[in-house]
Amino acid sequence: MAQRPVLWLHSHFLMPGGGTKMIFEVTRRLAERRPVTVLVERTSPLWSERYAEAGVELREIGGPTSTSMAYWGAFPAFLERDRRAVEKAAADASAVVSSFFPMPWAGARAARRHGLRHVSLCFEPFPFFHDAEVVGMYSAPKRALLAFLRAAYGRVDVTGIRAADALLTLNETTKGQVTRTYSRTDAVCTYAGVDTEFFRPYRPEETRDLAERVGVGPIVVHSTDFSPIKRTDLALEAFAVASRTVPDARLVITSTRDDAAEQARLVRRAEELGVSDRVSYLGFLPFSDLPRLYSLADVLLQTGTSLVSGATSMSLPVKEALACGTPVVRSGVTGEDVEDGVSGFLVDPTDSQTTGSRLATILGDRTKAAEMGEAGRLRIAATYTWDRVVDVVEAALDAR
Repeated sequence: MAQRPVLWLHSHFLMPGGGTKMIFEVTRRLAERRPVTVLVERTSPLWSERYAEAGVELREIGGPTSTSMAYWGAFPAFLERDRRAVEKAAADASAVVSSFFPMPWAGARAARRHGLRHVSLCFEPFPFFHDAEVVGMYSAPKRALLAFLRAAYGRVDVTGIRAADALLTLNETTKGQVTRTYSRTDAVCTYAGVDTEFFRPYRPEETRDLAERVGVGPIVVHSTDFSPIKRTDLALEAFAVASRTVPDARLVITSTRDDAAEQARLVRRAEELGVSDRVSYLGFLPFSDLPRLYSLADVLLQTGTSLVSGATSMSLPVKEALACGTPVVRSGVTGEDVEDGVSGFLVDPTDSQTTGSRLATILGDRTKAAEMGEAGRLRIAATYTWDRVVDVVEAALDAR
């Protein structure tokens, strides 16, 4: 008799990076050890193609997701849609893994109905309900809407996480937030992984085409999705400070989604800071170009400040850049990847003067930058592997 699959539930695969990328890396490796079926509300063609190439079954519920106002306007109906789809899929499963709201709630109900073990991977407390810093960055009307949604549906999030048989989270930073939000002290950290055969240092001749696109001079790379969590405005301010010392430096901004209005706002801010002629917006880069861009860069700058957000503390771009031998200046909300003064610098991004000074230190000392990059590469290769993440997931699935 064929082994029944693990049913992995996620909200949607509409973003090309972040948590979506982590779930892909974990599920495709988990599928080498046991059958896996992934179920999401919606997916993009990018992820449909990548899952097909990996030979992992990806199913789509269909219809609106949390990225649309229609979803929140009729949330009870879509929650019921998810519950029915998950319970149907779980009938043939051996266990349930859930990640990201509202799937822990749907997964808990399905697991209870079918007598299955339920493991929840909590990237972070759902930011629109629990991250006051992120909510505070939105306009007053949006803040009012989010307050209403939390009051109306916050219990759905909390009950789903509390009902899981085993709870996983990204790192010690998110574990502390999970404990405070959900009153669970048993979360196990998965950390993240990096494919160090793919993310590796590239030679200058292998990055020449990208160099022609971004221009001449020391290069600072910043990755964003234009959301308030990323605080790209702070990256511009820090770069402006660094430019006073390293005037030929260039800031290259990549993005995982389009947001014309937010990009226009950032363009205006760069003009106000007097650095618009040294800032390039590359948009979305294919996965194959990421290690080449990181190798081309002199430093990666990530300026998210949220203490709750897993996107800030985990930050796959940070680990991937380090794997390519590129030092990183990042928020000090966690020290799990960057060792301060060894492989980069940990900063308070709201202090643009200090952040910019740290950037200038790396940009102005190629020998020091190379030493930092090598230290970061060795640390990532030794510590952050996807196979180790899968080991943690399997241990949670098999525990009794």
